[in-house]
Amino acid sequence: MRCFLAVPIAASGVEGMQRLQHELRERVVDVRWARPETLHLTVHFFGQVEDERVAVAIDLVAPLAIRASPFDMVLDRLGSFPPRGAPRVLWLGPAREVGPLTTLAHECSAVLGAAGFEVDQRRYNPHCTLGRPRLPWSDGARNAWAAAARQQLDIRFSASRLVLYESRSAPGGAVYTERASLPFGSG
Repeated sequence: MRCFLAVPIAASGVEGMQRLQHELRERVVDVRWARPETLHLTVHFFGQVEDERVAVAIDLVAPLAIRASPFDMVLDRLGSFPPRGAPRVLWLGPAREVGPLTTLAHECSAVLGAAGFEVDQRRYNPHCTLGRPRLPWSDGARNAWAAAARQQLDIRFSASRLVLYESRSAPGGAVYTERASLPFGSG
């Protein structure tokens, strides 16, 4: 299955995310916006993995979730990847490092890498994908995004679990299905 580990946006943050996406849809054109129910902060992306290896991965990261405590998240900065040139991903993330989330991501990478899973070597950059521009992206849309990125944002929620999602391609964007939910501090 194609899968990833993520911290889902809790219900208290979803409403703010939906308002933000609605506002952005009206201002920034030529974007395929993510479905609100798919919004999350990726901790580790696996790609395609056999079912048996998925079970191993869950067993490896479960103790990390048990040791983690719920933590507060503030999403207050819009950005894009790559940061220069034609953007492929438009995102919302924290302006400051969130220690518990970064620690969780690094710990997951360490235990998964030691077990032979492929691990991204780039610096961890927590973000929630909001949409993907349709290329070529017009100057008007790019300017509207740049203006939106200057606005003050403050979307808050308490992160309380790590989820293994299965990702399946579908018309209108990927569909994510929870395959395992690991509550923080459940030990």
